[in-house]
Amino acid sequence: MARFKFIKMVLILGILFLFSYLLASNFNTIDFSDKIAVIPVKGEISSNGETGLLNDNFANSDDIVNYLKLANNDKTIKAIILEINSPGGTALASKQIADAVKNLNKPSVALIQSVGASGAYWVASSTDAIVADPLSITGSIGVIGSYLEFEGLMNKYGVKYERLVTGKFKDLGSPYKSLTPEETKILQNKINLIHNVFVQEVNKNRKKDLSKYATGEFFLGMEAQDIGLIDHLGNKDTAINISKKLANISQATLVSFSAKKSIFGSLDKYFSKYSYYIGLGISEGAMYSKNDFTINA
Repeated sequence: MARFKFIKMVLILGILFLFSYLLASNFNTIDFSDKIAVIPVKGEISSNGETGLLNDNFANSDDIVNYLKLANNDKTIKAIILEINSPGGTALASKQIADAVKNLNKPSVALIQSVGASGAYWVASSTDAIVADPLSITGSIGVIGSYLEFEGLMNKYGVKYERLVTGKFKDLGSPYKSLTPEETKILQNKINLIHNVFVQEVNKNRKKDLSKYATGEFFLGMEAQDIGLIDHLGNKDTAINISKKLANISQATLVSFSAKKSIFGSLDKYFSKYSYYIGLGISEGAMYSKNDFTINA
């Protein structure tokens, strides 16, 4: 009995010691100094992190929007840097991030590293200032619709597509048949609508008419500055200095936000379906929508 009481007392003391240590550690790590949040936007932008098999190179808009909210609510964070290296992604996901940036009550700076194009440029345009490397790829304001069509190959090998639908456009964009002129017109109209929203949002964000550059052409950073797509040429240090200036602070600690990834998450995301895309195009992943039709820039 005495031995049992002794073990029980040791356990209680151990728990109390551990609790005291953790409590003291938390108090010691509280930092009230000024900070700048660095939030990465790397890889293809999507609303639920779809990506290719075993390829976690994506930017989940849900995560990024959540990071923006956390940073915005932290009073010690005085400015936010979006560290962009992305060819773009879905129109909806890009718009979600851009809207979240515009709702911030503190300065934001976009840092375009290698690539900040299409949907990623949409996001960058929503910040207070855009910094880009002189040789980075920016712009690419445009939309493209694409899919692989196998009707000719199927006919060659005697494979027949049995079409059973309840609406004449139910299998619009199916890779197993050619588009009719009417279907082509419908899809082109959808692309045009997305493009118009894209251009209007960029013009509003940048407070200037950039419509004549909305041809899908990409621009190097040095070109982008000349035509007003970006504000400054530089690197991360440049973005940090501009953030300090906008926030009216002299010193700041960088705080990075990032998501943990797993192989199970990758497998799950591989089987997700893609819808409308704006970006530079299909990269390594197998990206499909409901009927294997994708829209990319």
